Amino acid sequence: MTKVEVSQRWEIKTAAEVSSTDFANWQQLVEQHHQGNLMLSGSFVQHLMQVFQPEHYLASCYQADELKVMLLLQPAKYGIWRLAQPSQAQSALIVGAQHFQPDFALLLANLPGLAWRFDFFCLDPQDHAAVIALLEQHSWEQIQQNITIDCQQTFANYLQQRPRKLRQNISRYRNRLKSESQTHRYVVYTEPTAVSAAVERYGVLESRGWKGNLGTSLDPSNQQGNFYQLFLTEQAKHGQALAIELYIDQQLAASRLCCFTPQLLLFLKTTYDENLKQLAPGRLLLVEVINYVMANQLARTIDFYTHATEEQIEWSSAVRPMFIGSFYRWHLLRKLEPTMKLIKKKLTLATKNHNLTNS
Repeated sequence: MTKVEVSQRWEIKTAAEVSSTDFANWQQLVEQHHQGNLMLSGSFVQHLMQVFQPEHYLASCYQADELKVMLLLQPAKYGIWRLAQPSQAQSALIVGAQHFQPDFALLLANLPGLAWRFDFFCLDPQDHAAVIALLEQHSWEQIQQNITIDCQQTFANYLQQRPRKLRQNISRYRNRLKSESQTHRYVVYTEPTAVSAAVERYGVLESRGWKGNLGTSLDPSNQQGNFYQLFLTEQAKHGQALAIELYIDQQLAASRLCCFTPQLLLFLKTTYDENLKQLAPGRLLLVEVINYVMANQLARTIDFYTHATEEQIEWSSAVRPMFIGSFYRWHLLRKLEPTMKLIKKKLTLATKNHNLTNS
């Protein structure tokens, strides 16, 4: 047994066993090590668990009785566990000391059943550098690029630094809006009651679009709508929520939901009226949000937390990678798994061919 195994211990709780003290401990780690990032906050995690009630476990890692790391995880199948990744969380739900490497082999040994692999999603080098470094010895890969905007400048300076084509497009969007509409206005909401109402309007608008057709939209009557109303209304009580809308000819054309601290403003949700697509209401609203944050010195940085396209990267001041990975309890399994997958694939294909032959 190595020294790290002796000095570390894991405490694992089911969702039903998690208490307000656990969420307070989680929040303390966020404030100490993650600049108060609200997408990793205790409030964010607490509302996720309250609304969606998933089969989650909370694991806490201690070293010499000092709490170092906490994470939300769930069982997958065949001895595989994974970091919980609800669609609302765009960064891995693991918080703690940035240079501390948890003993995940010890965690797997303490989980129910024969746990042999642990999968990670949306690992951010700004918040999960130690975990990413640990997974380099197991299995990891880059999955996307995320983008941020430096808001410690004037909007005019920011715009001047954008590619010429983007500046031209913004001017074209604005000119088209003036020529094809009689009136337009931007409305900003920060008070709890107003933010709650804006979330409801957002849901109605998004439900009329393609996400509504797929059943994935935020809707006032579904769990996702309930989650964002609870979370953003609570953040608004602390002066940390922002909803901003664009109205064109008195019609809601686009909406964006955000939360923020003095360090970081996060884009949580954005939608627009697809019948007004020719006016680019989503892009116009994005311009206005950036302008508003800079003019009011609301936050030092805007973080998109998105799978950035080349077009989106043109809006950014900086780009950083996001990672996924797997930790294996035994290194031998990491080497054998590709062979096991190939055998399984061949057996599945052989069974399918046999069934076709005898049908």
